Amino acid sequence: MTPFPLSLVVERGEFKPANAVTLSRGLLIVPIFGLLWWGQATAALGLYILAALTDLADGWLARRFKQSSEFGAQLDAVVDNLFSLAILGFLALAYPGLIARQWAAAAVLFGGPILYLGLSWLLTRRLMMFHVWSAKVGAFLLFCLWPAIAVTGWQGWLWLSAAVVGLSRLEQLVLIARGGRDLNAGHGLVRVAEPPS
Repeated sequence: MTPFPLSLVVERGEFKPANAVTLSRGLLIVPIFGLLWWGQATAALGLYILAALTDLADGWLARRFKQSSEFGAQLDAVVDNLFSLAILGFLALAYPGLIARQWAAAAVLFGGPILYLGLSWLLTRRLMMFHVWSAKVGAFLLFCLWPAIAVTGWQGWLWLSAAVVGLSRLEQLVLIARGGRDLNAGHGLVRVAEPPS
């Protein structure tokens, strides 16, 4: 049996580079916070961009080496959610007062997904993380939020991201309410298969 830390990057005796890249995204959270704490915002942003790019690299590696797995997908989802919550802290340190000024947008953007996961569990006894297009766009906007504010100076990116993420979570709740359980559904209005009788 593979020991715990190694079991995250080794499945069935095979090294999974995609899982290692996914884990690196989670591990980079600590040095990003450290750089922000020490007033090195530019270095922190550079490291953040590198960490965010690992979200593209891990999927590509899994497909390239034909190593896609349910465990890898779940690991990616857990790390993505952890990284998404860390973004709240990154923004609070990089832009003091931003979260207080735009608390409603922050609540939707960072609290909405947590509320959604709780509701999905209550409704289905599973954490339903659909891959609908609105969720992909919302995740992209969230991961680009800090660089977008840094480059443009426009803090309205927070509201735009919150609107897309909030509407995406509503779309997914509609899909669940309609009986949808296909996590790879393209959108919330996809035809829902009838349960077997």
